[in-house]
Amino acid sequence: MKIDLELLDLFTDLENIVKEANTLPFTQKCTVDKEEVLALLAEIKSLIPEEISQAVWINKERQKLISEAKKDASAIVQQAHKDYENIMAKYDRDIEMMKRDSEAAIKKYIESSDPVVKAREEAKEIIEKAENIAKEIRTGSMEYAEGLLSSVEYNLQTILGEIRTNKKELK
Repeated sequence: MKIDLELLDLFTDLENIVKEANTLPFTQKCTVDKEEVLALLAEIKSLIPEEISQAVWINKERQKLISEAKKDASAIVQQAHKDYENIMAKYDRDIEMMKRDSEAAIKKYIESSDPVVKAREEAKEIIEKAENIAKEIRTGSMEYAEGLLSSVEYNLQTILGEIRTNKKELK
């Protein structure tokens, strides 16, 4: 309590020094006794309790810790964003790989399923039958063409024979 009163008295003395100081003409500036003001300030500092000095130091340290914590938090958030992006990229790659694998498995399953196997067998049989029919048609066409050509050849030979006979008769 005594310190508080002394401090107030010193602040009052400082205030009186400033109030009683001579002002420079045409300005609001004043002149004070530098040594007197500095002595008062030194006395005020000596009367300020240690707790206030500690509080000022603690406040500075608190601000420093808060600033470092904000930097650390920012770094953690940035790292979390990077980790998230890496995880999502890996997740996307895994999903794509699972899609390809499942599509391949489905295709393999479908290819080996009974209806597809039966359809392939039936298609193979139909193709074989079609090839056999085509072969028979080719063979039949060749025989027909050969028979037709033989008939034409016979008819032509007969006509040629008649022409020769008629030609001899004309002579």
